[in-house]
Amino acid sequence: MALKTPPTRRWRRWLIGGVVAVVVLGVGGPFLYTRLVESNNPPPLSVSTPETAPAPAPAPAPGPAPSASLDGTWTVASGSQAGYRVNQNVAGQTATTVGRTKAVTGSATVSGGQLTAGTVSVNLAKLVTNEAERDEHVRDGILETDQFPTAVFTLTQPAPLGTTTPGQVTQVPAIGKLTIHGVTKPATVKLAVRQSGGTLSVQGTPSIALADYSIEPPTTIAPTGQIEFLLQLTQA
Repeated sequence: MALKTPPTRRWRRWLIGGVVAVVVLGVGGPFLYTRLVESNNPPPLSVSTPETAPAPAPAPAPGPAPSASLDGTWTVASGSQAGYRVNQNVAGQTATTVGRTKAVTGSATVSGGQLTAGTVSVNLAKLVTNEAERDEHVRDGILETDQFPTAVFTLTQPAPLGTTTPGQVTQVPAIGKLTIHGVTKPATVKLAVRQSGGTLSVQGTPSIALADYSIEPPTTIAPTGQIEFLLQLTQA
């Protein structure tokens, strides 16, 4: 005959099992949540990011071979995107949140091998992450996009491009001013520039202190964040 477990012992097992489950959920839950959130994040942008490349332009008419000169006016085209990457604390675990938008406009002028002018505008109200509720909170409670719908970078000093070899990446420091949340600050952005056919890809990841732009995020959000952008420009 099989022996039955006394009710008191079964009750103790259930109690111990419940306590263990609570501990696992309390400790492991945030860890699993942060890993799940990060697994859905897009990777950092790069001038070689394949999914952002615009549709190929029609083949040009026969003529002289193209030179490496970039002189002319360039316009932000389809395939461009921008956004942010910030860290947040979830019950003691660090998670990275990434927001992106393709609502990017702007233009640049190259003359004599120098980037002589340039302005890029990003519609912050169009930023999205992998959580709609968080997006609403970022728009309404943090960035206040009803009042400050755009972020704008404007070049204030010429930036030398040198001789650009098609297919190769050139590093270019761009000095300008950045406006976010109604606040304008001087900003130097390290650009990675790559020419491929009739497209000029420009990528950068400047870091900013949120307080410098009067942005007051929850205490769970890191005080600094990273702006990410990848511009696909075509000659006008």
